[in-house]
Amino acid sequence: MERWGGALLQALHDSACVEQAFDAVADAAQQLGFDLCAYGYQFPLPFTRKRCYLISNYDPSWRARYEEAGYLRIDPTVLHARRSLEPVLWNDATFRPAAQLWDEARSFGLRHGWAQACFGPEGGVGLLTLARDVEPLTMSELRAKEMPMRFLVNVAHGALSSWVLRFPPGLQLERLTPREREVLRWAADGKTSNDTARLLSSSPHTVEFHMKNAARKMGAGSRPAATARAAATGLLR
Repeated sequence: MERWGGALLQALHDSACVEQAFDAVADAAQQLGFDLCAYGYQFPLPFTRKRCYLISNYDPSWRARYEEAGYLRIDPTVLHARRSLEPVLWNDATFRPAAQLWDEARSFGLRHGWAQACFGPEGGVGLLTLARDVEPLTMSELRAKEMPMRFLVNVAHGALSSWVLRFPPGLQLERLTPREREVLRWAADGKTSNDTARLLSSSPHTVEFHMKNAARKMGAGSRPAATARAAATGLLR
């Protein structure tokens, strides 16, 4: 695993674009026995109509069909990834809520797969999927490959999300000052401007000044919206 992991890290380091980085991840996946690979990233904003970035080496016809049918909204592996870091194994039970998706996916050679999510500090969610057409995944194989597969998930998310976030839709935010973060944190804890002013030995007017600047930078039209956006994008940590 040491040689395999080292080669992957070097290839990712040498990548000049997200496509090259994904190719490195796909090559590493193939060495683990998966000739098909996909990575998806869900941006934390906006809260409604979530934006996603998808890249894969799946059949182009399936990629087009998946988008056309809006399968991203009902894909059980995607829904699982939004709430859990536990891996999910493809099978009939997993895809029971989306039987048509499952039938069509198998017709394009996506029969056996495994997926795991990663939650980024910026509030986004990444999902790496490893798949193949033949040879079902056995529990003995999963146990034998668990460490390299989990390593691949984390390394892939770190590398691919960094490329995706260079031009994040809906996240072109100005940097907040330390005081702007502070007033947002107190607002997130339910404090009023008067409360925050007392805690910071400041005036309510000054607190409101920082809050308005933070809201402007967050592209938010109100105090609650600014606080929610800051929390969703990891700016309150």
